[in-house]
Parts: sequence; structure tokens; C-alpha cells
Amino acid sequence: LESISQELDIPESKRIEAEKRYKSVGLWLNREGSLIKAYNPYIYPQGSFNLGTMIKPITDVDEYDIDLVCELQQTKRNITQKELKEIVGSEIINYATANNMNKQPEDNRRCWTLDYANEFHMDILPAIPDSLSFQQLLERNGFDSDYSEDAIAITDKKHIYYQLISENWLGSNPKGYLKWFKYRMQIAYSLRKTRLAKALNEDIDDIPEYKIKTPLQRTIQLLKRHRDLFFAESDFKPISIIITTLSANYYNNEATIYESMKNILNKVQNIESYKIDGKYRILNPVNPFENFADKWNEKSELPEAFQEWITAVRND
Repeated sequence: LESISQELDIPESKRIEAEKRYKSVGLWLNREGSLIKAYNPYIYPQGSFNLGTMIKPITDVDEYDIDLVCELQQTKRNITQKELKEIVGSEIINYATANNMNKQPEDNRRCWTLDYANEFHMDILPAIPDSLSFQQLLERNGFDSDYSEDAIAITDKKHIYYQLISENWLGSNPKGYLKWFKYRMQIAYSLRKTRLAKALNEDIDDIPEYKIKTPLQRTIQLLKRHRDLFFAESDFKPISIIITTLSANYYNNEATIYESMKNILNKVQNIESYKIDGKYRILNPVNPFENFADKWNEKSELPEAFQEWITAVRND
């Protein structure tokens, strides 16, 4: 299992190239003459690239998807979602033009997509800080606010207040989720980092974070690849965030991938346990108002497909 999961890793050259690409965009957004330089734009990765659970595509024809956040120092009182989306987009379009990119950036529902032909798709999500209002929202509803300091508000073209000044935006918290994810595997991470430093005869502080892969991260990589193959011709593929969240919730710092996989699959096998008042609920651990399984309540085929897949994984 360890050997197989290592084969799924994004090649080192691709990881370096991805970092180079998004840092290049960050430099462009902060250059003299940038329309958004005054708002101190900050680009950072989110999702599997950041969590260490990214897997390379099944075939060489497929491209890597890198999810990024572009956070501007602005407030909901001074800018609409539409204005934020458009000023970030204008600079991304300028970047593509200045770098002679073959395809123009795509203006999608929430993000802008930069297409590096035969390399990457980079989805850039415009956002602004939202820690204070999110913390107040949590407290009003009786939730703790351990990770609220990293909350952000994001753009969504289908949002009812997209074109209006409003306190009502969609929220997200990729930095908070990363902190939670690291907390769930901190013991296994420390052990593996110590072991690797000893094997390489290096100082433990000199070991890059991306070189450490815990059994939790490896388990998620394997589950995602199994899912991709199992649902190769289906429209009901479980989304990665559900796999990642359930796995991290159930992980108990097991020392091997097999023990981790066995424990997680034994606990996740009955999807009916995720029903509350007749509705499926798999909540974001850093945002109790976000239900990752919301679409399960709209399409019965999705939870049924998830149950079928979990049974297949356990059998395999």
C-alpha cells in the first residue's frame, strides 16, 4: 500500500512547477500598475495540493487541477461580490495576455480558471477576510470559534446579493480546514518526520512539510484513486472533500496505511448514520453551517453510489 500510494504522488517537478506558476500570478497581482495592488492581494493554495492528498491523473492526457485563493484586503461594506470578481479577473486576464497564454481565463461561477496547456488548470477564487463576522455568527448560534480567525468571504455569481453591498456572502475557510486536518494527524506526522530526519541524517527542522506523508494522507490518496476508477463511467462520483473529511474524522493516528484504511472503512460503512431529521449531514469541521452532503439530499443516487463504492472498497 505504501508503494502504490507513492506512485500516486504528484511528481516533484510538477509540484515545483505548480508553485512557480501560482507565485508568478501573485507577483503580477502585486506589481506596480496592478489595479488591485492597493488591496495587498495574496495567492495561496487550498484543497488537495495544500493537504498533501493530491494524486496524479489516471492518464497523461489529463491535467492537474490546482485550487487557489486570491485574498484581497477589502470589506463587505466597500465592495460587492461582482466588483471583487471583476477586478481580480481583469488582472488575471492581463496576466494571461502578458504571458502569451493560448486560452483566455474562464469566468466561472465562483472562480477564474487559468489554463496552462497540457499542464495545469488553476482555479483562482476571489475572497476577502471575514473572521470577525464569522466569529460573531458562530457565537450567536452556540458554536465555538477555534478556527474562525482564518475565515474568508467568497464570490458566487448565483448568490442573491452578488451585485449588492451586503454582509451576506458565501463563506469558506481553507486555512482553518488545513489546521484542523493537521491536528487530526499530528502524532503520526511528528513520528514520520522524526523517522525521515534520522534516515536522511538531517536536522528535523530542515525536512520540508511536503515530504512527510502520514497514513491518513496515503489512505485518502488510495481512496480517491479507487473512486476515480470505480466511477470512471458514472456521474455520481463522491466529491473529494467528503472522502477527506470522513477519513480525517475517523483517523486515530494509526501507524500504517492498512490500519488506517481498515479503521476508517469500518466506521464509514453505514451512510444512514449521517442522517439527522431525515437529511444527510456531513458538516465542514471548521464551518458548521456548510454541509458537504447537501447534494445527497437532492439526488438519491449520490448516497446510494457512495454506499455501493464503500462496500466495494472494503471488499477489495
